[in-house]
Amino acid sequence: MSRIALAITLASSLVGCGAPGTSDSSEVASRSSAAATPEPTRAQTATESPEPSQKAGTAIDIGGRSIWFKCIGTGSPTVILEAGMGGDLRTWEQVQPVIGASTRTCAYDRAGVGQSESAAQPRTAQDAVDDLHDALAAAEIEAPYVMVGFSFGGLVTQLYAATYPDEMAGIVLVESSHPLEAEQFEAHLTPEQIEEDRAAVLDNPEGLDPFASFEQAQDAGPLPEVPLIVVTAGISEGWPPGWDAELFDALRAEQQVALATLVPGGRQVIAETSGHHVPGTQPEVVIEAIESVLAELR
Repeated sequence: MSRIALAITLASSLVGCGAPGTSDSSEVASRSSAAATPEPTRAQTATESPEPSQKAGTAIDIGGRSIWFKCIGTGSPTVILEAGMGGDLRTWEQVQPVIGASTRTCAYDRAGVGQSESAAQPRTAQDAVDDLHDALAAAEIEAPYVMVGFSFGGLVTQLYAATYPDEMAGIVLVESSHPLEAEQFEAHLTPEQIEEDRAAVLDNPEGLDPFASFEQAQDAGPLPEVPLIVVTAGISEGWPPGWDAELFDALRAEQQVALATLVPGGRQVIAETSGHHVPGTQPEVVIEAIESVLAELR
């Protein structure tokens, strides 16, 4: 993970205004790359033995390789849970059982993570969107969807929603990366810091290129006008040495606020006692956000 991604992960939680922005510590090492930093322990999942909660699932063939899905519950809309960079479906083990009690809820492993088969690298958010769309079709998991994206997974969620607006019923972004992260952060870094951060960010377990992914999200169309909630961490996890913490916390906070304006009526909630990994440390805030979106649709 790059420093930018890491920083993003840390700063996003602190992000000032009483509403810090968080980045994915598991997705990107730096703030701008936070979208790409893997969660703690998630990067090891490829070599660890799957836990029982991860084994329960189904391999979905998307043409020459498979994507591992775990769906529970019944009902519509289906809630799709998108992990952060390097994270697998276990990211959601405290969230999925609760939401699955009221509607169909699916978590999955992206290519090369957990029990999903690997794909050619480098990978981008668009590759993840294509895989997810193919897997949902192959598994006959019909729209509409409420998509929930954590950290870099939030960028994937934004791109999916912009690409397939007619499939979307609602969106929840948890400590999500912002499409302009790298651009805004790097404007305040030296060439040496940028080079170091980019090298770190690109060295991630999924072989993801978050910088190309940011550009894809910038070029995508607007998000559909569906219920949107942005969940932001209340505790900052810090920035790399040499970065102006106050400045980057403020940038991250502004980005989190901006995400909530992507759709008219979108709103932001703060996970007051959590750092970047809100699904694991304050899952009740994520659950409440998803349930609020579902309530608007019923």
